[in-house]
Amino acid sequence: MKKLFLLATVSLLFSFASNGQQQKGNFLLNAGFGVGYYYAGGTTLMVSGEYSVTDNLGIGGYVGHTSWNRAYSVYDYKYRFIDFGARASYHFNELFGITNDKMDVYGGGFLGFLVSSYDGPGSGYVDAYDGGVRAGIHAGFRYYFAPKVAGYGELGAGYVPLSLGLTFKF
Repeated sequence: MKKLFLLATVSLLFSFASNGQQQKGNFLLNAGFGVGYYYAGGTTLMVSGEYSVTDNLGIGGYVGHTSWNRAYSVYDYKYRFIDFGARASYHFNELFGITNDKMDVYGGGFLGFLVSSYDGPGSGYVDAYDGGVRAGIHAGFRYYFAPKVAGYGELGAGYVPLSLGLTFKF
């Protein structure tokens, strides 16, 4: 958490003027949390990055960590999930005629991998959330409240249904 706070502070202090819409060559770093994890409960801490290959198309990667604890009777069940992979986003501002430089509307997909672990009673228990390849989609909105810092929200399928956080533009 201290590293995230430090990154946010440095980004705010050294931000310089630019518009909020995608521009070729930009790098966007999202840091946030997701609720309603695809496989189980818990809150997902997530980071994703996106490099703008054109003014409208960005490609990058993501990683997320989710812990889910469940107490049943005298037993504690603990699950951990690590998700990582590649994602791409298309930015719709030009297509939709959005001219407000503080807004960014985007959507896309991802292809990644899930690693899960289980800690709890029962030596014969098999982890029901076996890891593997996964794919999904997302739709998002950013609002730049500073030249290089935005708040974002995403709706998705295949990972987390709702994620919120901050975006830093480099």
